[in-house]
Amino acid sequence: MFFRTLTLALIAATALTACGGGNSSTTDTALQRSADQAVRAGLVGVAISHLGSTETTHAHAGVRRMASTAPLRADDSFMIGSTTKAMTSALAARLVERGAIAWTTSLADALPELAEVMLPAYRSVTLEQLLAHRGGVLALDGDDDAARLVSFLAERTDSLPTTAAGRLRLLATWALTQEPAARPGQDFLYSNVGYALAALMLEAATGQPYAELMARELAQPLGLQLSWTTAAAPLTDRPAGHAGAKGQQTPVAPEDPELAAWLDLLAPAGGGTTMSPAQFTHWVRWHLRALRGEATPLPDGYVRRLRTLKAGEYALGWAGSEVDGRPVLAHDGGWRGFTSLVIVDQRGRSASAAFTNTGDADWVAPLLNQTVLDLERARPPAP
Repeated sequence: MFFRTLTLALIAATALTACGGGNSSTTDTALQRSADQAVRAGLVGVAISHLGSTETTHAHAGVRRMASTAPLRADDSFMIGSTTKAMTSALAARLVERGAIAWTTSLADALPELAEVMLPAYRSVTLEQLLAHRGGVLALDGDDDAARLVSFLAERTDSLPTTAAGRLRLLATWALTQEPAARPGQDFLYSNVGYALAALMLEAATGQPYAELMARELAQPLGLQLSWTTAAAPLTDRPAGHAGAKGQQTPVAPEDPELAAWLDLLAPAGGGTTMSPAQFTHWVRWHLRALRGEATPLPDGYVRRLRTLKAGEYALGWAGSEVDGRPVLAHDGGWRGFTSLVIVDQRGRSASAAFTNTGDADWVAPLLNQTVLDLERARPPAP
């Protein structure tokens, strides 16, 4: 039901592929074999993309819904989960660039009306620290945290807010009055709530809702098409997310609308973010160009940080790591029976991404990771 925390199983034993650049799109027989094999290995459906020197290649296999004959289509969209975090971070970088907020702006400074009620340990946590998962706030990525939130809501004697803005403020109040799950400002603790708080800071600084900021400041300049699917939505005429053991996956049912309204607050961390593989690779292509030093609409501060990210570090929605000694940026995501994975050569030479409508099970991420690694072994990097 909730996000998986970041895994780096993909950083195992291979190198990224050919040099970056270009923007044409084609199908690819090697990718198609990989997609077909992944479905035979248990995925309900899968889409794989590779960005090389002159073109972007795609392949897809499987079905939209288990026990159905409707095949996955090239233009189908997936919920991309926590790979959204880089988009929220790029949005924050844009607003820092505009002077609306600073990386060093603290929770107390950005949200003065919550400063007195939040625990003192959280008051000095900065925007940058939240985006690096060093805010110390609980993760809200599993059933235990969900149960705590549900209990908190059930115990309230006053009326619950009926607007998204009101619910986000109450979520922030609840999270910032919980004992820290790690030392705020110091320890790494992957947290979806941290990204929701960062988005609340951006909203407070601009007076604009997160979705409007994302559309105007990031999606439009980059030419991206993205949307958000509420957790209460029945997924018809499109891929459904699945959960369960291999061969026994079942579609993930819509959430009760009352709970869904609270889950949807995690949109800045990836809750419900929906894109097609082609649109996602368009987002990744901008990164390849920027990392090679070309002018792009991506914020300069965001790109500079990604260039300097070292293996084992996390910043701005990306984990730094290595594949066969080659520096890469990586992230995965999971949401409501969907799983995604992206790896980007830190020098901007190539990238790969994979999406499946299979998730909420321990075997899915390793299989998706292995699919990408096998593809990379088949395509050694250019000198």
